[in-house]
Amino acid sequence: MIARQEARIRLLESQVELLKKLDSKERLLVAKGKNLSKNKLFELIKETVGQGVGRTTRYLCDLLHVSRSGYYNYIQAVDTRKERSLSDVKAGELIKKAFHRKGFKKGSRSIKMTLENEFGVIYNLKRIRRLMKKFDLVCPHRKPNPYKRMAKATQEHRTLPNSL
Repeated sequence: MIARQEARIRLLESQVELLKKLDSKERLLVAKGKNLSKNKLFELIKETVGQGVGRTTRYLCDLLHVSRSGYYNYIQAVDTRKERSLSDVKAGELIKKAFHRKGFKKGSRSIKMTLENEFGVIYNLKRIRRLMKKFDLVCPHRKPNPYKRMAKATQEHRTLPNSL
């Protein structure tokens, strides 16, 4: 009888410890998850579940306002994400070469034409823009001529009155 009671006490103590861990993790997750993307939230959930806190996937998904199916799809898609990141690195190298081609920086449309004509590679314009954003490739914008604007402001209107 005493052995059963001691076993029950140990079980209850372990449950209390688990709840303490969950409470601290919960506060940490809510604080971190305020303005994060879904992928970062899924990564936080995966880390928390991976630390052996218990079967709390449903609770954590509800806490961070993400769907469980989205979380499980994120876990299943690890291989495809790795493949995509590898292909992005390869494509990014080509895009960097095209970006710095002939000594000046180009925009996404010029990069697309350079890749097609000189490298023989066809990429979608959206993919090029996504990779430019990912690798911080920014085309400088042409600034307007301030003297032209001043000339227009100081010049009187050249409209003639309708004298017919």
